[in-house]
Amino acid sequence: MKRILLAISLLILAMGSAAAADVAVVADLISQTPDPSRPGELVEIRLNVQNIGYDDAENVIIEVEPEYPFAQVPGESLSKTIPYLRSRQTDEDAAIIKLKLFVDKDAPKGVYELDIRIRDGTGTSSTKTVDIEVRGKEYAQIITISRANIDLAREEPLEFVITNTGNSPLKNMVFSWNDPDGVILPVYSDNTKYIKYLDVDESVEVGYTVIADINADPGLYQIDLNLKFEDYESNTSEISTTAGIFVGGETDFDVAFSGSSADETSFSIANIGSVSANSVTVSIPDQKRWKVSGIDSVIIGNLNTGDYTIASFNLRQEAGGALQRPSENNESSQAPPSLSANQPSALKIDISYTDTQGERHTITKEVDINPSTTASSSNGMVYGGRPRGAGASGAAMQKTATTVSWIGVGIIALAIFVVVHNRYKKERLNDPDYTYKKMAGDFFGKFKRKQMGK
Repeated sequence: MKRILLAISLLILAMGSAAAADVAVVADLISQTPDPSRPGELVEIRLNVQNIGYDDAENVIIEVEPEYPFAQVPGESLSKTIPYLRSRQTDEDAAIIKLKLFVDKDAPKGVYELDIRIRDGTGTSSTKTVDIEVRGKEYAQIITISRANIDLAREEPLEFVITNTGNSPLKNMVFSWNDPDGVILPVYSDNTKYIKYLDVDESVEVGYTVIADINADPGLYQIDLNLKFEDYESNTSEISTTAGIFVGGETDFDVAFSGSSADETSFSIANIGSVSANSVTVSIPDQKRWKVSGIDSVIIGNLNTGDYTIASFNLRQEAGGALQRPSENNESSQAPPSLSANQPSALKIDISYTDTQGERHTITKEVDINPSTTASSSNGMVYGGRPRGAGASGAAMQKTATTVSWIGVGIIALAIFVVVHNRYKKERLNDPDYTYKKMAGDFFGKFKRKQMGK
């Protein structure tokens, strides 16, 4: 009995082996999309599955077993089931299946193996290994621009930093930029730079010297940036983007001592920069040896480039730590030796203004006051060589006399004009062709005859 059971078992095994030998399912890689695959993206593989055995196959399962850098795509199955494969298939009637995988975003370039397990429906399985190529993504980014604003009509450096943010090296890169308005232009070179090679995560700086048109209106201008590069297969790719650069900004001033009178000291304030200054304020800060009596700040408003104005202060100079003031009892006082005529007289002046970007700035200038314009009197220290007391009254009297003289000249000239005009009107009644020129000739003729008669 035992021998009979053993014989039946051997017969069943032999029949199963024969059946398995008559089913032969194979799978081959047809293609991958994209080819090569990219880090951080999906890759789809297409497999050709066919039964080359002598018996039909049912419920064939094709399953991928992903390992790094491949992973399952959420919502996608790692296996496909083929209900039926007839025997002795060829490529023309083979089954085509598609499977999707995710490629790790940090995967280095290279060729990776992917195992495919084949279950032929008879309980037999086999493994097919295929090669999947992964190549880094070629991408570059213009990370930074060295300046946010440039001044008008002034040479300024302008640098761009380009970084390879992809997973593959870049080669034969051509970078260029352009201002559509033509306000900002490069000098000493054109607007194009060539970069031979840039590896992954590396950066390169390309620099220019630029000038903004002096006639341009201050404001924000668009810069068009363009980068062309070649990939692994020498295919050209292009990246275009934009940036903004503000034209305008800060300015500069020149300050000069203008002169002094008994009551005030004046300074010329000139805008020597290339942009206008708004809400300009001139003030004299606290400092040694100088003191302002009364208001120490003057608002002069807006000052266009190339324009100047006058700011005046009631300015006094300190000596030996004491301020020189007029003597109350008008007694003679002498300036200390420290205020000699040869002593340097430097004064700090603050100029505050609002630039074209709306930002407030303060510039400090130092002005040398000519010592020769300094004079002392019994009534105190003044600038401009005029004493503060009687000298000021004399100047006022002289100014009044000059004014009266000019008024008298004006009255005489007006009287002469009235007499001449009346004479002209009278002669025109007798002679319509009579002119002022003829009247002048008659006058000088009579004057000449009188001289000859004498």
